[in-house]
Amino acid sequence: MGYNTWYQFRTGITESVVLRQAELLVSSGLAAAGYTCVNLDDGWMATERDPNGELAGDAAKFPHGIGWLAEQIHALGLRFGLYTAIGTRTCQSLPASWDHYDQDARTFAAWGVDFVKVDDCGGLPQGTTVAALTEHFREFGDCLRRHNPRVVYSQELPIHQIGKPSFRAAVQASAQSAHMWRVAHDENPLSREYAYPMILGHLAADLDLHPFAGPGHWNDLDMVAPNFPASGWTLADLRTQLSVWAMEASPLLISADIGALPPEALAALKNPHLIAIDQSGEQCSTVIMQGDIEALMKPDPDGGTAVLFVNLGTGEATGHFALSQLGIASARASAHDVWTGETTALSAVSVTLAAGQTLLLHIKGH
Repeated sequence: MGYNTWYQFRTGITESVVLRQAELLVSSGLAAAGYTCVNLDDGWMATERDPNGELAGDAAKFPHGIGWLAEQIHALGLRFGLYTAIGTRTCQSLPASWDHYDQDARTFAAWGVDFVKVDDCGGLPQGTTVAALTEHFREFGDCLRRHNPRVVYSQELPIHQIGKPSFRAAVQASAQSAHMWRVAHDENPLSREYAYPMILGHLAADLDLHPFAGPGHWNDLDMVAPNFPASGWTLADLRTQLSVWAMEASPLLISADIGALPPEALAALKNPHLIAIDQSGEQCSTVIMQGDIEALMKPDPDGGTAVLFVNLGTGEATGHFALSQLGIASARASAHDVWTGETTALSAVSVTLAAGQTLLLHIKGH
């Protein structure tokens, strides 16, 4: 859990911007809720390596250097993360790590970097096979751990295999070498019209990948609250995204201007039950359908079952579910709405949802 600069600031990140967002993580209570890692995405590095072949921060953007910035982040009680790419150039055509894996891992460790995101873009030698690329990601992970055994390794090997026969093998290989790996395309936070198709598309991409997820290794659906609220997303959109990410146990990395988040968005991000479901140590592996209503289930950390109902249709739909279908053995139960806080006694569950709408409940038998 933490923060990433990309969707809000893109390559406009600076030392002052990053420090401001880190301070806001603390003052807003997000850090206390668990959002404790501040990650710089693409755009932090100088346009070329230094004469010794070392990566360096853009001196105009980061005049005190990346190591100094890491110290300031750590002084706030937070962790610090950086971005690079597996090829010769990043997605923004800046220097990346091809043929420098051990050197860059040593540099990151010396700077006090706690989290490293390795993208899959930019400057791969022609003819690089998926098998060879897989080995490069494994090698880079080994280098990172050799210089910092506690580093969190995030990578994107599966991204360019989406829709191909090699996708599942890429996810499996990632699960053996990384802590988290992207399993869906980048989000489009520029307009609200993309919110529900993107969120539900990411859900569909991840549903059958639960065998690869577990403590210490997670399928990554991308960042939360992308550019909220400037994107035009509503609170309902944000709650839907957080509900899906929680059921899928996806890492929660905020990518917005924390200072612009309204109180209701901060409350959603800090919702303790939502966070507990996300951080429970298990990705949803049980799904049942009633017409257009999909019900996703996994054990709730407070006992009972966490259930996310999703309308996958194009119009309003209703689903009726027996408690036994939802993993509840008793004849009566209580259903707690994670977002409204309301609790209802029931002997079965009937839900009516608009197209794309979701409902996240904690259901516990009596």
